[in-house]
Amino acid sequence: MGRFFWLSNNFVNFDKSVPLKINPMKISLGFIFIISMMFGYTHSQLSFDVDDNTITIEACTDCSGPANNTYLNAFSNATLSWTVVGTDLPEGWDFSHCFPNCYDIGVTSGNLSITSGQQYYLNCHVYPNDISGEGSITMEITDSNGTTEQVTWNAIIGSAGLLDNILDDNQIKIKAIYNMQGQRISELLKNQLQIVVFSNNTRKQVYISE
Repeated sequence: MGRFFWLSNNFVNFDKSVPLKINPMKISLGFIFIISMMFGYTHSQLSFDVDDNTITIEACTDCSGPANNTYLNAFSNATLSWTVVGTDLPEGWDFSHCFPNCYDIGVTSGNLSITSGQQYYLNCHVYPNDISGEGSITMEITDSNGTTEQVTWNAIIGSAGLLDNILDDNQIKIKAIYNMQGQRISELLKNQLQIVVFSNNTRKQVYISE
């Protein structure tokens, strides 16, 4: 035990009269290095992520294959599995996916081999078949290391409820309405696709079916 303290006293300066010098630059660089290592470690655990987890599809009932997409980003080489884990759709609607290859209606699962550094197109098509309404489709994507992402498409087809939500949520008013030929009209017409300009100068295509 005596030898232990003798060695310690030879390596550590216990003289309080000698000020302890600290280099702020070394501390800052050390802190940045630790944070970088932590971020790199966390990022290396993920083989992929997606740009958007919630996506909106808006269209009229007779629009041809309304769709919207996001992208999957690959951080390592891996084989992914995807499955549609939830649907809440009006009776008579159909849907299909492209990931990145396009699949037929009724295909609800598959596999995808990804390569580090690549980006992959992921989309959902909705086929309302002239039926207005609102619905959702949720896909779950997983790899063998436990990385999981869910992507949900919320579809609003031929619904006046969408316009009401915009006006209520943002407290804005309708400034002008135009038909698809660019002619200004005095009011929203049923069963027609129209362009609504709001008081904040944003615009949106709206289809009123009810």
